[in-house]
Amino acid sequence: MIRSSLLCCGLALLAGCASMADRLRGSLTPPPGQAYAIVSLTGKAFEPDRATVGLTVNSAGGRIAAQGIASLLTDTVFGEEGMSPAEGKLVLLTLPPGDYRVSGAWGHWVDDGVFGSNLQMKQFRLNAPFHLDEGETVYLGQVQVEMSFLPEVKLSDEQRRDFGHMRRVWKINDLSQVKIRPLALPAAARP
Repeated sequence: MIRSSLLCCGLALLAGCASMADRLRGSLTPPPGQAYAIVSLTGKAFEPDRATVGLTVNSAGGRIAAQGIASLLTDTVFGEEGMSPAEGKLVLLTLPPGDYRVSGAWGHWVDDGVFGSNLQMKQFRLNAPFHLDEGETVYLGQVQVEMSFLPEVKLSDEQRRDFGHMRRVWKINDLSQVKIRPLALPAAARP
């Protein structure tokens, strides 16, 4: 019974991922006049089945250009074969060429306390700029929201894991055209 449930859950997860592979059809070439930005949105929580993370991308004019959301219960970044998966989602953003910034990230999670469950929410201001030229695909690295101890957000380069996910799950064989420009906070904003 448990084995059947796990198998059904695994097939459901792969079916959701298959839709990205179907959409991309083996290519990370953006639609005409557009560009792709790829960011790994992950999180860590004591109870991941009750946690969600998100991020917001703003245009140079300050308007919201895109948002990403990941459920730590249902979304997974699988990585290369043999790697431990990460709870979260590899997000593909389709944007017009231009200047952008990841302006913020957030986490929602539930903590069990003495008096019952408490919904926690933490927002993090970021100012991580990036640029997209028409027709290019850019890998921006990882935005990870830590909700287990002291809530914080971290930016990092997880290229090996994320490119493994693109090959295995998105079915992209040739990643040579992907430009690697991991997000970083401006020097003035670093602690």
